[in-house]
Amino acid sequence: MIDGIMYGISVFVGIVAGIGVTIGVDCFRAKKQNANDKKNLSFEIRCNLSKIEKWLELIIELRNYVNSDRINQFSGYFNLSSAIFTTTNKLLQDGRIYTFLSYDSIEKIQENGTYLSVAGENMLSNQIMQHKQAVLNGYMNAKQYASNDIDFWDKTLKKCKENFRDILKELE
Repeated sequence: MIDGIMYGISVFVGIVAGIGVTIGVDCFRAKKQNANDKKNLSFEIRCNLSKIEKWLELIIELRNYVNSDRINQFSGYFNLSSAIFTTTNKLLQDGRIYTFLSYDSIEKIQENGTYLSVAGENMLSNQIMQHKQAVLNGYMNAKQYASNDIDFWDKTLKKCKENFRDILKELE
């Protein structure tokens, strides 16, 4: 009888210990995954900041071509869709982004994702092509329209840069 009770207690203690170990391992893995995700998110933002710097330089180059009436010679390309949002999207989908960022920062990421996308890339590329065509066709005010679009993208990219910097500060 006592052997049966001891056996039952041993089984119970073994089960409790197993559950404790499982919970401990899961907590350790989750903590490690969160640290890794935060590191990856910071990397993506730094990488995107670097790309934005290059695009801002390209905007200056485009502006110089427009101002010197040589927009048709501009051969640069804004690959806005190359911005990286892999970790961001993964964290958004599983809801864990809220553990890293405030609502304001999440809105900023979504705002940046609107412009730094295939749609944004196509929009800018189409605008440049339209302005080149307008100059070839001799349309009046083609230079002014091109300058307006360049101003828009300059402000937009600077806003994206500012947003990413704010998010990076929050992550660090």
